Amino acid sequence: MDVVGYMNHADLLLEDEQGVVIIGRLNYVLSIGDKVYFKSNVEQGIQRCEVDISFASNQHCGLFEDQCQIKFSGNRTELNQYISLTTVH
Repeated sequence: MDVVGYMNHADLLLEDEQGVVIIGRLNYVLSIGDKVYFKSNVEQGIQRCEVDISFASNQHCGLFEDQCQIKFSGNRTELNQYISLTTVH
């Protein structure tokens, strides 16, 4: 999945053709354009998920292992609902 945006509290928004995911608590600092490859199926509610990271600044040469917390997984419509429910208005 591609890093396509930043959310609150240093969470990242990832997207690919199958949907969107919000992750957090990474050990690496990621930028828009970096890629995150999940080593297992993405399911909302999992505490920690193993990932491989490919950095755009390194021309995606090499993978770096890390763990992340999945905070949301779904499509764009579900993302809008999630943001509406979790944002203080």
